[in-house]
Formats: sequence, C-alpha cells, structure tokens
Amino acid sequence: MKKLLVIGALIGMIVGCESVPAQKTSTDIEREKQEKLSKQAIESVGLPNIANFYEKKTLKKILEMRDNPKLINYFYTKNNMSGKWVYEGKCIGFGISYTTQYTNPEKITITKDLDMGSGWGDQTNVIQQADPNGLYSVPNGTATWIMRVTDDGKTIVDYIESEIRVSQNKIPARLCEKWSLPENY
Repeated sequence: MKKLLVIGALIGMIVGCESVPAQKTSTDIEREKQEKLSKQAIESVGLPNIANFYEKKTLKKILEMRDNPKLINYFYTKNNMSGKWVYEGKCIGFGISYTTQYTNPEKITITKDLDMGSGWGDQTNVIQQADPNGLYSVPNGTATWIMRVTDDGKTIVDYIESEIRVSQNKIPARLCEKWSLPENY
C-alpha cells in the first residue's frame, strides 16, 4: 500500500510540475483572425497595380524642394474671426513643425523574458524612423517655426501657434485681410 501511495504521489508531482500552456488572450485571437482575413483579401483581390509611382515621385520632389535654402515663399496666418488670411511676409522654405525632433527621442530596448515559461520570449520595441531629411516628424504638431525674411533682407526666427499657410506665390488678395496687405501686393 505504501508503494502505491508513493507511486501516486510521484505521479501527482510529475503531473503537477508540467507547465500549463498559456491561454490566448482576446487580443491574440483577434490579431490572428484579422491576419487571416487580410491574407484572404490580398489573395482574393490582390494589391493595386501601381506602375508610375507618381505620388512617391511627387513627395520626393517636394522633399528636395524643401531642402533648398534659397527658396523664398510667402506666409500667412489665419484670422479665426473672419476666416481670411493675414499676410505676414516672406520666409525661407515652408516652416518646420514645432514637434519635429532633431534627434530620435526614443531608443530600441529588448525586454528579456524573466517569467520562465510564459511563452512570450524576448520583446523588442519598435522605434520611429527618421524622414529622408534626417528629422523625426511627429504627426500631431500645430505650431510652426518660420525663418522670416525682414524688409532689409535679414532672417529672423518666428514661432507661430496659429494656423499658417505657406506658398511659393502670393495668394489672391480677396482671400486676405485688406489691412494686412502692403501697397505693392
């Protein structure tokens, strides 16, 4: 009888020591099903037949134009009361969003699986990539830095929080506040 109890206890210990498989969370199940549906959609419909890459070429031209330090533009701020533009003057380039970063404020981290048996493994966090101009753009910035060109040709930095418009050409006077326009506009 003692042998049976000892054998039963040993079997109980062995069974009790087995790791229980991790249960899938609702997020895991949702991700798997969404991936399966996305795969079916691509296989069924296919991807668009993009041959000219016009938008990519256009964005490349815009980025190259923004890199020209001699590009003189006109900039305007929005009058929220009237909805018209206030002519502010000339500027170099198109302005830089206040939230644009010069260096990446984040870094890659690897979190080691310390849980031993959770099944997750090491976790790597993805970081933001720089734009082709070497800056890190943040999509939700509203304020802008502008290099204003003064009447005597000097440049000064303006920080503007209101809505702005920058254009290579002067916009029609009918869209502007008359009081903000110089005589030679």
